[in-house]
Amino acid sequence: MVEDMEIKVAVIGPDDLVESITIAAKAFPALKLFPFGYKHERETLQHVRKCKDEVDVLLFAGPIPYQIAREHVEEHKPMIYLPYTGTSLYRVFFQLLRDKHFHDKNGRVRFSIDILRQEEIEERLEELELAVQQMYVKEYQTGQQTNEIVQFHYDLWINQEVDAVLTCVTSVYKRLVELGVPSYRIIPTKSSIHDCLQRVQLEGRSVQLSDTQIAIGIISVDSFSQKRESSEYDVQRKKLAVHQILIDYGEEIQALMNWSDRDEITFVTTRGVIERTTHNFSYYPLLEQIVNQLNVTASIGIGLGRTANEAESKAREALSKSKMSGGGSCYIVMPDGNVLGPLGKEHQLAYSVRCDDPERLHLARQAGLSVGTINKLISFCRNHGSSKVTAAELAGGFGITIRSARRILSKLEQSQLASVIGEEQPVSKGRPRQLYNLNLSL
Repeated sequence: MVEDMEIKVAVIGPDDLVESITIAAKAFPALKLFPFGYKHERETLQHVRKCKDEVDVLLFAGPIPYQIAREHVEEHKPMIYLPYTGTSLYRVFFQLLRDKHFHDKNGRVRFSIDILRQEEIEERLEELELAVQQMYVKEYQTGQQTNEIVQFHYDLWINQEVDAVLTCVTSVYKRLVELGVPSYRIIPTKSSIHDCLQRVQLEGRSVQLSDTQIAIGIISVDSFSQKRESSEYDVQRKKLAVHQILIDYGEEIQALMNWSDRDEITFVTTRGVIERTTHNFSYYPLLEQIVNQLNVTASIGIGLGRTANEAESKAREALSKSKMSGGGSCYIVMPDGNVLGPLGKEHQLAYSVRCDDPERLHLARQAGLSVGTINKLISFCRNHGSSKVTAAELAGGFGITIRSARRILSKLEQSQLASVIGEEQPVSKGRPRQLYNLNLSL
C-alpha cells in the first residue's frame, strides 16, 4: 500500500534550520529525513547532486537554496521551500519594535530587508499598523550573489539611511554582524515549518502514486521488413540481437516483455521506471542503443495510464506519432493527453492533443487543423524562440515531410493566421525558402 511507504526527504539549508525541521518532523512518522546542513548557500548544489536520486522530495530551508537549485539543476523532482512570509515577518517585526533604540519617539522605523517581495512586506506592516519612516527592499533576482545583498545593506547603514537590517539569508546575517551592522535574521516559525512538512508529505504521496501508474511501451523495429537486400539469416541475426538487448533491458527494469509476430515488442512497467530510465522524459538510451549498435530503425511509443487498457491505448497513439515522424524516435503520451517527443531531439515538443481553451479551439476551426496541431505549433514556436519559420524548419521540428509542412503553413496563410514576410536562401542550390510569421497568440 502506498500509504505505508516512507517518504524520503532531503532537507537542505543552514545547520540550525535543518535541525529545527528535523525535530519538527518527528510529528510526521511517514517522513524519513536526510539532513544536509551547510555553512554557506554556495554548498547547495553539491548537496542536491549528492542526494537527488535517492529521495522523493527536496525540501529547502528558505528561498535562496531553493532558487539556486531551480536555476542550476535540471530536476523534475518536487522541490519545496520554507516560506519566510506571514508569521516569520510578524516575529521579526516584533523583535524590531521591542528594541526601542531602533525607532523614534513616534514608533517609526527605518530598515532594509531582502529576498521578499515588497507587496508581501507592506501587507504585513499594514496588518500590524506599524509606522515606517523609511524601508528599502532588495527583492530576489536570478543569479543574485550574497555579497551583493551584503553590500546593499551595508551601504545603506554606513550612509545612515537605515537603523537596522532584516535579512532572510544566513550568510548575509553573519557577515553583517561581523561588520557591526544591527541585523535581524528572518527565520521560519514552528507553525510554518509544520505547515510546510504537511505539504511535503502530500507531495511525496503524489510522487509515489504517480510512480505506480502503469506504463506500456511498444517497440516497432521498422528495418526488418524494409531492407529487401538482406537475407533471411541476416534478418534473424538482427532480431536475435535486438531480442538480447531487450532481455537485458527487461531484466534491468523488471518489466514484462512480449514479442509479437509483427516485429513489435511490448513491455509493461511503471511510470516511475520510465521517468528514471528516460531521465525525466528527456531522452531514451534504449532507442539509441538499438539504432546505433545494430544499425536498424526503430520507433517507440510509451503510454502512461491508470489501467493497462488506458496505457496501451496511449502507447499505440505514441507509436503512431513516432512512425509519422519518419521512425527512429520515441514519443510518450501522458495520462492527461499531453504528448512529449521526439525524446532526445534538440527541439523536443510538449503539447496536448486535448484543449478546452476557447481561443485555441477557435484557431483550430479557423485554420481547418486539429487542436493538437495548433498546440504543437505553439510548442514548436516557443522552443524555436520565434514565430518566424520556414517549411523546412517546421518539417524538421514536427518530424514530417516538407510537403506536409507546406500544407500546414498554406492553411494557416489562407486563414490569415500566417503571412509570408520574407525569403531565406538555402546553403545548397535551390529556390529561396519562404519565411512565414505565425500569428497564433503565442
